[in-house]
Amino acid sequence: MSGPFIPARAAQPFDLLEKGAAGGGWDALEEMFKPVLQDRPLQPGDEVAKFMWGLANTPEGRAMFEWMMDVSIRQPMRVTGETIEQTALAAAVRQGINGFAEAVLAAIAHGEKQVREARQKT
Repeated sequence: MSGPFIPARAAQPFDLLEKGAAGGGWDALEEMFKPVLQDRPLQPGDEVAKFMWGLANTPEGRAMFEWMMDVSIRQPMRVTGETIEQTALAAAVRQGINGFAEAVLAAIAHGEKQVREARQKT
């Protein structure tokens, strides 16, 4: 294998992150937290989405995605805390976990759409 399987990302390369966090001071840190605008937020490229859809159609891949949903979006919502701040923090954590699962499911659906459109063209 000549390189990584994952294609280029919209985020900053590691060396720029390291340079900004290590030597740029507060301004560099603020720059790192600016939002990154994407055409499809939280979605991989078309090739990765197609691969994820293909993987979901294998027994092993399906089992992996089922497990990912078991430990994320299918978990019961237990958002209780001693204070309102603890409850809000627990809800925010849960929202982040669910966001990951929703992004995975959306990527699989996008991959399926891409494959079906490619089949219709041929």
